[in-house]
Amino acid sequence: MTSSIESIKKPREATFRYEAYDRQGKLVKGKVKAPNELAAERLIVAKGYNPIEVQVAPSMFSLEEALPTFFKVKPHDVIVFSRQLATLLRSGISLLPALEILQNQVAASRAFRKVLEAIILDIRGGISFSQALSKHPKAFSEIYCRTISIGEQSGELEGVLKRMADYLEKQNMLAKKISRALIYPVIVIGAGVVVIIILLTVVMPNLLDIFITMNVELPLPTRILIGLTEFATGNTLYLIISGAILAAAILWMIKQPTGRRILNLIQLRAPLIGTTTLMSELGRFSRTVSVLISSGMNLQEIMEMAPYSTNNSIFRSALDELRDKLYLGEGLSAPMSRINLFPPLLIQMVAVGEESNTLDFTLGVVADFCESTADEKASTIVSLIGPLATISIALLVGFIAISVLMPMYTLTGAFG
Repeated sequence: MTSSIESIKKPREATFRYEAYDRQGKLVKGKVKAPNELAAERLIVAKGYNPIEVQVAPSMFSLEEALPTFFKVKPHDVIVFSRQLATLLRSGISLLPALEILQNQVAASRAFRKVLEAIILDIRGGISFSQALSKHPKAFSEIYCRTISIGEQSGELEGVLKRMADYLEKQNMLAKKISRALIYPVIVIGAGVVVIIILLTVVMPNLLDIFITMNVELPLPTRILIGLTEFATGNTLYLIISGAILAAAILWMIKQPTGRRILNLIQLRAPLIGTTTLMSELGRFSRTVSVLISSGMNLQEIMEMAPYSTNNSIFRSALDELRDKLYLGEGLSAPMSRINLFPPLLIQMVAVGEESNTLDFTLGVVADFCESTADEKASTIVSLIGPLATISIALLVGFIAISVLMPMYTLTGAFG
């Protein structure tokens, strides 16, 4: 009886998964059992870690655990949330009731509703809005959280939310345009590859067996096709294994610092995509600095965060160098002139902004120019992919057709 009473009094423990930094600053992941989130954080701190995200782990099998990509918070959810919250604050509703309204009416993903619920609980627990946001780094970036913190301190939270919504929308506009434009070329390439595979593995072996048994000298295209077909059908397993090993090797190389730098350098220097990538990175950097300055953040804090706004390691190294030179009192335009990634137009605009104390405006103008240039270049590249893919597939199918028809004419002449 006593043991049953103790089991009733004992709080039920849940499993929490966490991400934290160890004493060396390395990111670690793990799970702990605790009755609540606060107790879980205390256990993580007791291990010597600095927790950055703690949440309840899904029990047993979960689609969200197995397929996190399909259940993560999307940028569109954050953009809509920022705009709706800014509208509610502008109408005179205070922060917590506004968040509760959004929680009940938000038409977002299940993952974002869970994040919003946790934010509301944290605010009720006494922490600030920006601190509650920072506990969900996969949904809200450090730049977003720091900007919201400045909005809270200055009393301009509504305006900061609107600027961050515009900023995020511009960041994702180019990617959305490219993904939509690539739908048709991908369908064409996929259909063409499927047709060619079926022809080489199902249709062609039967036809080519007939040609070989006729003991007629076959044209060169037909002999090439026979060789390709025999190689593909006789080494299918080896080809699949080799392709898997090659793909795994490439993925492993990309994840290594050296391989990532090589890939990023190719992205910046390649003839077709180099200009688009560089303009996109410059536009993102200019927009980030412009928005954060207009939100009230000083330049030193901005340059501390700016390198984390890009995934390109080459460009991140350039921003790290700018930050270091800024700390030495050289400003931005002078060290920019010594880095070949920054074009003269950007350097001149930054110099003008520094002299006239209008850096947020001038960088906003530069961001508009870079983003529009990147958009035009990307649209041009994407518009070429469709015709090139169609021509390539047509040439391959035409080669196969010629390889089949030429022996038929030869056989017809021999019978004649």
